[in-house]
Amino acid sequence: MSQNSLHYFDCGTTSWPKSPELQEVLAHYYEHPIGSYGRSTDPATLHATADIEKLRDRLAVLLGGVDPTHIVFNSGATESINTILSSLQLEGRTLWISPLEHNAVMRPLTRLKTRYGFNLRIMPSAPDGRVNIERLRREARPGTALAIVNAESNVNGVIQPLEEIAQVIGGELGIPLLIDTAQYLGFSQIPQRIEFDYIVFSGHKGLLGPTGTGGFYIRNPRSIEPLIVGGNGIHSENYTDTPLEMPERFSAGTPNMLGLAALAAAVEHPVAWNTSRQDWKNLFDQIERNPDVRLLRSLDLTHQGPLFSLVHQTKRADEIANALRYDHEIIVRDGLHCAPLAHQTLGTLAQGGSVRIGFSPFHTNEDLELLARALDDVLR
Repeated sequence: MSQNSLHYFDCGTTSWPKSPELQEVLAHYYEHPIGSYGRSTDPATLHATADIEKLRDRLAVLLGGVDPTHIVFNSGATESINTILSSLQLEGRTLWISPLEHNAVMRPLTRLKTRYGFNLRIMPSAPDGRVNIERLRREARPGTALAIVNAESNVNGVIQPLEEIAQVIGGELGIPLLIDTAQYLGFSQIPQRIEFDYIVFSGHKGLLGPTGTGGFYIRNPRSIEPLIVGGNGIHSENYTDTPLEMPERFSAGTPNMLGLAALAAAVEHPVAWNTSRQDWKNLFDQIERNPDVRLLRSLDLTHQGPLFSLVHQTKRADEIANALRYDHEIIVRDGLHCAPLAHQTLGTLAQGGSVRIGFSPFHTNEDLELLARALDDVLR
């Protein structure tokens, strides 16, 4: 990493530095026409449209080999979740969620529950929030409206057993499944041949793309209605009906061409990780030598994503984060991380949350050693 990026450990919020290719694309399109997806036949538009279609193809692989035409782009995971949930028939039914959900799921569900009323169940789990498959199999029932799973927690980095959950929820019980990959995609990819109905994703985290990019995959486009309707470049003579064709059905308005072109460049040139789970484990071991510190992480290293949190018996999270920032020039995140349900599951809600540390593929072992020394100083 460069000296300017050496101390950035808040990649759970948004990744940095970004892909070098992303910067080149942004610079290019500030000096040249970018066109508008599918709207014309001028060279700039044709080139940009081809780039977006290549992005769909690459994302289709990362999402488990799905149909690329069923991938929709918008501002990101939050908009995608609202789009999917807003038109589902939930009244009087049961809906399951994993125990580490983000407010991007919880707030839309709370609003809908107030309006329509439904039974919200939390999947049984281990102490670290990883879903207990056998208990889920015993407790879930066919006829459930939807199940939602946060593939990787933005609080402790726990990666859920997606294949096993999909087998029980979709394969055995026939329950529609929504997978939130906001933190997951980029470091990991969806396994092939699993049963799911919706996937939401973010471009600005593990994919190293710009903010305001992301979208969702939908297996059956008729299972929900578009949240936003308008011009989408096809069947313009008919203003009374929204086209059924994909991806136009959920693509009203001019897309974020600059952001998507940059995301396409980032996805086309993935960055290899300089550190491994074992390197993170070495850091965890150093931190856990302090008896006053509790790490929020996976109980099993093989299920650990590239972020974790910590709490201290006597020091507040904001106190620790400020000391890292002002005494060591290290940027982390403190608080609830928009995930109070996760903190409730992990027993840290009353403490006001945690200090979260997120890794980048650009971090090196030297960066982790610098972080370890700073934490040793701040947490003593």
